[in-house]
Amino acid sequence: MFKKMLSLFMALALFLPAVASAHSLYIQAGRYHVSEGKKSPLFFCYGHHIPVDDAVRMKKLNHVTVIKPNNNRYDVKLRDEKSLHSYVIDYDMPGTYVLTAATNPGHFTTWMDKKDRKRHSIKPMSSVAERASKIVSSLRSSQWTKTYVTCENPSAVFPAIVGMPMELVPAKDVSMLKKGDVLEMQVYMDGKPYEGDGYWDATYMGFSTQAEDMYIQRQHIFDGKIKLPIDVSGRWFVRFFTKKKPIKESPDFMQEKKTATLVFEVPNERKRPKIDSH
Repeated sequence: MFKKMLSLFMALALFLPAVASAHSLYIQAGRYHVSEGKKSPLFFCYGHHIPVDDAVRMKKLNHVTVIKPNNNRYDVKLRDEKSLHSYVIDYDMPGTYVLTAATNPGHFTTWMDKKDRKRHSIKPMSSVAERASKIVSSLRSSQWTKTYVTCENPSAVFPAIVGMPMELVPAKDVSMLKKGDVLEMQVYMDGKPYEGDGYWDATYMGFSTQAEDMYIQRQHIFDGKIKLPIDVSGRWFVRFFTKKKPIKESPDFMQEKKTATLVFEVPNERKRPKIDSH
């Protein structure tokens, strides 16, 4: 009995890195419309459940950067912990703020050992090459995420693109969106419109409590253009990714996955009368 339980545990241990490697990162704001002088937190969704899931290790985050309405930027000092990495942002001037973050690249390798057993590793394939009889697959994954917050009033020029290596660029100010609109987005890669293929999906908070149960299921596009129907008000999550062979052959991975995510909020009218709680 003990041997069976041990075997099951080892199998789960091998499988868990595969699950973790597929985690998606979304940056969120506590509030999406704030008054000047307001301090409000940002935090993350990391995983498969919307709106929050697993904790994030500090080493997973390459940087968290705030872009102010005057285009000044500063990096948030990260705490050495595994958490939702919530940090309070001081909205000290009117206009549109962009909250951004990027991951450090992660690796996931599937390989066969010398006894023909399938193994999984969250390291590059070069680290297991001597122990492997065959490399089944090896992936390098990088992610970029952003969200917009309006302080008092939107900036005169909406900062749609902020120069991330890969990002979703809305065609209009997301703070102006209403239920029934269609949001068009262009994927940008290294500052230029991306016209290749990839996959996108989207959902909103409250649609489903199940993992990866998205409102808009995975769509394959070939021109980098996304059209998202805003069928409900609320907080929306959009994800786009590509998975391709590297331009130059690498000893560390066979495929490179790049993912960009965007979060925005579509407000609704008040549904119940205000009650004085004081």
